[in-house]
Amino acid sequence: MGKRMDEAIKRYGEIQEKNRLGGGVKHIERQHGRGKLTARERIEILIDPGSFSELGSFVGTTSRRIDGRIPEAPCDGAVIGTGRVNGRLIMIHASDFTVLGGSVGAQHLIKFTRPLEMAAMWGIPMVNLLDSSGGRLGYQDVAMAGVDWHFRLQSLYSGVIPQITVLMGPCIAGGAYLPTLCDFLLMSRNSANMWLGGPRQTRAATSEKIDRNIGGADYHMQLSGSCDVVGEDDEETINKCRELLRYLPQNFREKPPEREKTDNPDREVRELTGIVPDKFDQTYDMHDVIKKLVDDTDYLEIKNEYAKNLITCFCRFNGAGVGLVANNPRYPGSILEINSCDKYYRFLQVLDAYNIPLVNLVDTPPLVPGEAEEAKGLIRHVGKIVDLYATTTVPKISIVLREAYADTGGMIMGGLKSMGTDLTYAWPIARFAVEASKLDYRKIYGKGIEEDAYESYLNRSREKVGVFEVAKSWTAQMVDEIIKPGDTRKKIIEALELTKNKHEHLPERAKGHGTGPT
Repeated sequence: MGKRMDEAIKRYGEIQEKNRLGGGVKHIERQHGRGKLTARERIEILIDPGSFSELGSFVGTTSRRIDGRIPEAPCDGAVIGTGRVNGRLIMIHASDFTVLGGSVGAQHLIKFTRPLEMAAMWGIPMVNLLDSSGGRLGYQDVAMAGVDWHFRLQSLYSGVIPQITVLMGPCIAGGAYLPTLCDFLLMSRNSANMWLGGPRQTRAATSEKIDRNIGGADYHMQLSGSCDVVGEDDEETINKCRELLRYLPQNFREKPPEREKTDNPDREVRELTGIVPDKFDQTYDMHDVIKKLVDDTDYLEIKNEYAKNLITCFCRFNGAGVGLVANNPRYPGSILEINSCDKYYRFLQVLDAYNIPLVNLVDTPPLVPGEAEEAKGLIRHVGKIVDLYATTTVPKISIVLREAYADTGGMIMGGLKSMGTDLTYAWPIARFAVEASKLDYRKIYGKGIEEDAYESYLNRSREKVGVFEVAKSWTAQMVDEIIKPGDTRKKIIEALELTKNKHEHLPERAKGHGTGPT
């Protein structure tokens, strides 16, 4: 090599070594002292060993302070590149909190946005490892630092490639839209916070003092419903992201990846009759049913602490990945309300976007009545699931265990075939009805109620029709077959095999979407 090449390679090595340290040893130690990992340490946990290929590693900052000075900012606080998770390619953006608090300036923004465009073009998932103080205030960059551009791209590529954010630090003000525009948000209980207005901003604007726990992982999991998965710390949360990626296809053109078949597809599940009581007023935990049905008792629950009366999870049957939605009678009678409707709606959107079959386990009375829920818009929240379920084109398989009442068990949980359910099975004890109440309406409304009205409507609506009566009429479009509880796993696997090549076209329309309730 000549002298010029030697000098260039030496310079290459010096810049690379400096940039790998991010903000320097002092800031790395401070990051570790907060119980957090650095951007590069996080990437190494996420990817298969040795698979990271960095892009933009020589980028510096062009951000000038108000006084005109340009600070030291290796990689401008953003590490990006491609890597492999379980052998499959992904695109990664990791904000580096050791460099100017991971704040977003002009170069950082491009390193934020351009990888998303590239991932969409190449058909690979986008994973954000987020730990950022937000826009780089006090510098001469534009006030929004171009994040509005990024938001638009997130929306344009929604449903094109999986977009996942793993939040392990602050996420404040406008930047908080980024995780919520993704398909999934995972948060570290130790260090993640997400606010539109944090404690300081809120106090400055309204004088209200809010606790830092407001906006934490548990807050957004249990109360706001914005968080999908919680981990204790950086490492656990990132490993849960690896697990989630196992269930997702690379893009909207592909089907979800299959895994090695490790559980007997013909396995009879006799234990189910001991878990599910045949007395309808007795409760049980649907999680126990799911563990017995799925491959190797293994599943990944989404929003497990939010709206607990409905379970949404990813699992496998004979190696094939599915999204499973189940009522959980352990919590308020598995009655659906606004929060569980939102939880179901969001999960079903993702399943349909990425060609993931839906399996429903049904055991539910009607929707919860009452002034509070009605005032919050219960009707339109249920309506949007009706609209989405009817237009979802992935395989839809439903199992009625005990009760399928009214619009919950019938329309939105797949108990009525005319809503587009491909196959509906029911246990021998299953029953159907319009409502679950046993009250005598004449005692509530008084003697003024007409006897014929009571008999023909108010009383008839509560009649419970057993599955053997329902199954007599195929024209009723309710049940395809009655099955024994022990055969439930076998029938789900059979149904998934039957519907794996399902091809359904929606009516053509210019915009590609309707105007369903919101």
